[in-house]
Amino acid sequence: MKFSILILTLMPLAAQAQTGLTLAEAVDRGLKNDNIVKAEAARVSGARAGLKQAKMSRYGGLKLKGMYTDGTDPVYAFATAMKQGTFSMASLATINDPDPARNYMAGIEAGVPLFTGFALTNAAKMGKLGVEAAGHGYERARSGITFKITYQWLTVLLRARLAALAAESVTAAETELKTAQMLKDKGMVLGSDYYGAEAILSTLKGYKLNWQRALELEEEKLGIAIGLPGGAGASGALAAPAYAPLERGGLSAAGRRDLKALEKLAEISETAAATQKNSVLPVVEAFGTWETNSESLSDFKSNRLLGLRLTVPIGDPAYYARRDAAAADTAMARARLDEARRAADTEVAEALSNYRAAAESLPVAKETVERARQSLELFRPLYRQGRQSVLEVLRAQASVLQAEGAYYETLYKLNLYRAQALLASESLDAAAVKEISDKLGVN
Repeated sequence: MKFSILILTLMPLAAQAQTGLTLAEAVDRGLKNDNIVKAEAARVSGARAGLKQAKMSRYGGLKLKGMYTDGTDPVYAFATAMKQGTFSMASLATINDPDPARNYMAGIEAGVPLFTGFALTNAAKMGKLGVEAAGHGYERARSGITFKITYQWLTVLLRARLAALAAESVTAAETELKTAQMLKDKGMVLGSDYYGAEAILSTLKGYKLNWQRALELEEEKLGIAIGLPGGAGASGALAAPAYAPLERGGLSAAGRRDLKALEKLAEISETAAATQKNSVLPVVEAFGTWETNSESLSDFKSNRLLGLRLTVPIGDPAYYARRDAAAADTAMARARLDEARRAADTEVAEALSNYRAAAESLPVAKETVERARQSLELFRPLYRQGRQSVLEVLRAQASVLQAEGAYYETLYKLNLYRAQALLASESLDAAAVKEISDKLGVN
């Protein structure tokens, strides 16, 4: 029974690995299983908790106190007797050598900050900025993982196509060699040509083996990335779909989430610097205490104390060092932000340039395939008529394979660099993934 349940559980996973996943399905699984995304989600939760803590700090705190003491110190014994309400004129007779005094104390203490030199206000502001920065980091992490899965999915498509092309070439070459073998036995094909053709066939078989192994590795890597350890195939085919044109004016790194996160971190540094600058301002707190004291846990006497506490730092030797350090942190944060903006602009320019290069190379690669196929088709009848060597036929077959491999690699780059350009401009969202998935999906 348990074995049957296990089989039923694994059947959907096996079916997915066999039929392959669309890009949208792969990205959806990848985002759900990726640990970086999970870590960034936890960072967002932590930032929200930090903001809540900063806001709740405005309400001060309430403490319960309890203590048991026993001592013969004169000052302690004198004060304890007064707190317990047991002090009398007789107590003065033993003031210098008192009997052991025991005391049970229980109380409540409360404090509410009235003015903190804007420290609480700045803490809440930094908490809010931290939540925003964490949110941007989370969204950027999702974009990065989306591109990672897209890259892996496209790589599986490429490897699958190359492996299929190699298998087709080997089959075609073997067919030609069978014919050549019969002709060789009749003395119509030179042995040197025949063995040269066999060498080319061995090369094609090497391509087939290597590309099949590469496909298996990429499928395993895709499966690991999306939470299918047994491997996952890609349901689709490399093509040159009619995408909307990408123009430099329409692509900008200004809206990138990682840059927005760095902007918020720079603002946090500025707020921290302001906090250090204001640390010389007075701090005002309202406080109150209520406590009871007893010698025997039976007769408690209570007292209370209410007041305002003012603290003014007038001699802090480290103030200027802390202020300068905070200013330096702010300058570093701004410099990191500026450098990140430059790097982002460079990423957009490079991705767009690579995409254009792939688009411009595609017609050339396609024409090369057509010429190579045309050459092969011309060689075959000439060979069967005895006017060409089988060696030339297999060379033409190998040329077709190389041309087709280059053509599909160009298609791969076209789609990959488009996704990279969208990532660089923070446009690789669910709609963009669906578009690629739909255009490259198998009907």
